[in-house]
Amino acid sequence: MELAKHGAKLVLAARRVARLQKLVEKIKAAGSEAIAVATDVSKNIDVVALADAAKAKFGRIDVLVNNAGVMLMAPMAKCKVDEWERMIDINVKGVLYGIAAVLPTMQAQKSGQIINISSVAGLKVSSGIGTVYSATKFAVKTISEGLRAESKGDVRVCTIYPGAIATELAQHSSDEAAKA
Repeated sequence: MELAKHGAKLVLAARRVARLQKLVEKIKAAGSEAIAVATDVSKNIDVVALADAAKAKFGRIDVLVNNAGVMLMAPMAKCKVDEWERMIDINVKGVLYGIAAVLPTMQAQKSGQIINISSVAGLKVSSGIGTVYSATKFAVKTISEGLRAESKGDVRVCTIYPGAIATELAQHSSDEAAKA
């Protein structure tokens, strides 16, 4: 809502689009513009469709916030390979797909900003129960730093490293001890 208050035209994306529609309605009621697009960031085709929808509706893409993520905590010894793959698909490949979907547009515009959400676990390994999660968030840091160097200022790239906050993120782990 805060971005909309300042005139931003918003394209909201999530797998659960019904929740976003309510937010779109609030934004429109406040006099701003927004659309919601069902998007699974682990699917490149969905992220490309998201960027296409933004360009079709607003004619350009100025900012991408790569915010999707999953935190499936468990000791590595439990070998939860399916959860490792899910974290890599969302936390790493999702970021890459987002960048690939908007970077050509931003380069053509000679402007844009990509904001990647990492975690404090991308600065210091969350060892014991979060090694793989940390690895995915370190990857976000590395991708951001590399893209920043490559873009030579045409596209601004920044990374945000939030700490633990009250969201449903921690409840997705299948490891009950890690959840607790």
